[in-house]
Amino acid sequence: MLEHLKSKLKASVDFPSPPVIAQQIIALARDPHIDISQVAALISRDSGLAAKLLRTANSALYSRQRKSANLRQALVALGLQGAISIALGFCLAATYGALRSNGVDSVRHWRRAILGSSAAKHFGALQNLCAVDDIFLAALLQDIAILGVDRVAPSFYRDLSRHASHEDFAAHETARLGIDHAELGAWLLEYWKLPGLLCRAVAWSHGPPDAERSTAAGMAASCVALGGECAELLLASATASDFEVLADHAEQWLGVDAAAVAEVITTIVAELPEIERLFATKLLHSDVASGIVAQARELLRLRKQPSPVAASTPDETDLKLEGRSPAAGQTQRCDALTGLFNRGYLDLALRREFQAASKARWPLSVVVVDLDRVRTINEVHGREAGDSVLVTIAKTIASVARDTDCVARYGGEEFVVVLPGLASPGADVFCERLIARLSGTLHSIAGSMVKVTASVGLATHTPAKPYLRASELIEAAHRSLYTRGVLDQRVTAKIV
Repeated sequence: MLEHLKSKLKASVDFPSPPVIAQQIIALARDPHIDISQVAALISRDSGLAAKLLRTANSALYSRQRKSANLRQALVALGLQGAISIALGFCLAATYGALRSNGVDSVRHWRRAILGSSAAKHFGALQNLCAVDDIFLAALLQDIAILGVDRVAPSFYRDLSRHASHEDFAAHETARLGIDHAELGAWLLEYWKLPGLLCRAVAWSHGPPDAERSTAAGMAASCVALGGECAELLLASATASDFEVLADHAEQWLGVDAAAVAEVITTIVAELPEIERLFATKLLHSDVASGIVAQARELLRLRKQPSPVAASTPDETDLKLEGRSPAAGQTQRCDALTGLFNRGYLDLALRREFQAASKARWPLSVVVVDLDRVRTINEVHGREAGDSVLVTIAKTIASVARDTDCVARYGGEEFVVVLPGLASPGADVFCERLIARLSGTLHSIAGSMVKVTASVGLATHTPAKPYLRASELIEAAHRSLYTRGVLDQRVTAKIV
């Protein structure tokens, strides 16, 4: 029966292959020399898909200091490979979400898929995995074979209750086919020529093999499996024991403690309005969501694991579990004086951009700005005057940067600008514009107009001249403050 089903899935018009644009996106994903212009040109052919991608880049799920104004900026903000995975997910969800079901509750299916993919992505972020958007796509498609079988064999699932659990589906499939929908789904994705990591993550989405858990595919599969379990909890009347099972699996597969699991669940609940808006579907009622948060808090209380959350005061714990407000998140990641990103957020953003640039094989530049006279101003005119200069300089740097750049105060009188997608000559032009703007800025101090000098350093990570780590890239930019004559590591000028 299995081979008969596979043949029908290959040939069926009731469950078609991905649409043309999805096939073109898949082909681009396999191209090691992919270019941002190619991706932008392809996605822009579908105005609805382009609008969704732009909306995603500007959503709270991918919050940046400034918004993306067009598709190209959105691609930079999301990262090239991340944007491809997100676009493919929207495309496939729209295609297969519109199919009429036979023995499956298709509404619940897609609610589970969307909630599970959101949770899986958060588990991937906890592990600092660079392919979190690939994990999102794998989780979104982990049960695609259920829809396929339901279309080509309408009576296959009719013996199951419309409220059957995920485990009930898997047991029913194994009894009749010898494999479950995870393995069949991986075969289908391979037939569609999706990347191998996605296929393996789906194949192992009910729990990764012990020998594979430390591999990239094994970790991705662990995130997908945990995401699926989270979705089941969110959609069902979960009990404390259900949360215990999830916490045990999280610890077993990823080494994640109960506090982190609780954080993931409550973060998803906080993000529900944004996720529902992006996918144009209702996922959970607010009272159900509130009950889930309470269960997550109870899980944390019962486990009493030593962690930053567990060690917090009760008020602090409640704040973390109920979801941080945008204002609180902004405060934690921004420098209090200048309003730019702070050092902690810069480190996270630079690592993320470095991983995306390395994977997509596109350039990433870092610019360091070191002010020369602020300490003297502090000593002569007081700290308030020096702070005023720093605020003005920060605004000037931010005015030169693009919407998709990350501008941060590195510490003291140093600022850093991360330029995704820019190498020479674009990065050199940016430095020249920055120098011109800074040199033309006068500061009013004690009735006098003062010009502040600065040194600007630049380093660029490219496929031809790569750095091993993000930390090495920023170190090179710092060294370039004192080195002349090297093209992508040099002092660009002294402001006089």
